Amino acid sequence: MQQEIDVVFSYYLTSPFYRATWQALRLFRKKRKLILYCDDALDAVLFRNVQKHLKPVQIVAKNRQVRKKLKALGYFSRLMPSFPDAVIMFRNTAWKFPCKKIIKIGFDHGAYNFKRFSKAHYYNRFDAYFMSSEAEVVRAKKRGITTVRTIGFPKIDPVFDGSINPRQLRDLAFRIGLDPKKKTLLFSSTWDGSGMSAIHKWYDRISSLKDRYNLMVTVHAWMDERYRTELKNNHDLIFIDDYEILRYIMIADVCIGDTNSLLAEFCLLDKPIITFRVPPTARTMPDVIELIEKISIRIDTFEELAPAVESLFNNGDKLSAQRKEAVRITLGEPDGKAGMRAAEEIIKLLPELCPIR
Repeated sequence: MQQEIDVVFSYYLTSPFYRATWQALRLFRKKRKLILYCDDALDAVLFRNVQKHLKPVQIVAKNRQVRKKLKALGYFSRLMPSFPDAVIMFRNTAWKFPCKKIIKIGFDHGAYNFKRFSKAHYYNRFDAYFMSSEAEVVRAKKRGITTVRTIGFPKIDPVFDGSINPRQLRDLAFRIGLDPKKKTLLFSSTWDGSGMSAIHKWYDRISSLKDRYNLMVTVHAWMDERYRTELKNNHDLIFIDDYEILRYIMIADVCIGDTNSLLAEFCLLDKPIITFRVPPTARTMPDVIELIEKISIRIDTFEELAPAVESLFNNGDKLSAQRKEAVRITLGEPDGKAGMRAAEEIIKLLPELCPIR
């Protein structure tokens, strides 16, 4: 609630000055300014499979910290504020560009909405907002969101286009030091600030599993620094400080989560899943909890984790069919062409991004 109040306050306080500046700068432009806005460096990585079907798009970073991360990834960027004619983003933050004449194109940064949607008017500020499946679009429209379109989930295109191969996965497992004699567990968690994370149930106890399993951990980009620091400094595990998470999922034997959107990717790769239950919040969606109940072994405490893992290894995993159905719901019919479809939709609004064939 406080975050929403801050958004509203910021929007109405700055928008008159923003619009005046935008109008003035536009007088001196010979061509339209088109940007990719990065609230996090991950956004540029997510755009990669779309960008390859377009002419290059200038990147604008939220702040110097994001700009530094982008530079480390090989991306040049400029800093906010920016006054473009069109903006593409992987966050629902159209309010940061408070001028109706700016064309706004949005993507979800995760597959499917595993948490309750923001208010419809935030989405309806976009000219087009792309989602990962038709089921997701139906859910959004029921909330009064009118700008949504189905394109798939560009992030997962490499699963289908051959850009990830078995040799790369073997090299990755060797590079990060996985013991080939042990099974590998991948722990993941959504943002703790959402109230829907279970990280507090395992972050300080995970080392007790090190003798039996390889341990990998990935957490939400906005995770509280105390958790990130604790996990990064834990030499009993591999903290994944890498935006190319698909490869790590591929080399995992069991994936462990809570209500994070990575669950859709676990299902896509047909990995056995264990999830921690967390108390419902204002953002909890009953249909999402129902979905999670079907695709994973559900536990409440850390003490239940090891027996659940062993049950998968000893008795086999019987939820593959449910995960395949979850893929249809969350990701539609993945075919490796989501990035191309997104580019085609973008070109309809921004024809100057059409590459020379």
